[in-house]
Amino acid sequence: MLERLSNRRLAFVGDSIGRNQWESLLCLLSTAVTNKSSIYEVNRRLITKHTGFLVFKFTEFNCTIEYYRAPYLVLQSRPPAGSPKQVKTTLKLDKMDWGSVKWKGADLIVFNSGHWLNSEKMIRG
Repeated sequence: MLERLSNRRLAFVGDSIGRNQWESLLCLLSTAVTNKSSIYEVNRRLITKHTGFLVFKFTEFNCTIEYYRAPYLVLQSRPPAGSPKQVKTTLKLDKMDWGSVKWKGADLIVFNSGHWLNSEKMIRG
């Protein structure tokens, strides 16, 4: 798989399910690399749950495996003026998440937001 990803960017965009898939793929791909120091996070960040994006580079293959947190994929915003009190947030379906500029240009993108788009969570906001 690393040979097929050579000179490419693979981005996972979405919620925690996508993040788990991203982490699993990183672990799997790293087993195929003998020089582990050739794999690194390009911004020197540690993997934490609170990081909005992480980019790992596999230098032997000149590829990156990236994760961008965007649970809804679209812009989450404040409710418009005059909205009922129970409306805490809105989704702007005509605008992409602010982080979309970072994943623009990726060669492959895996989107995942299904964990959030169910009626119970949409009602609770």
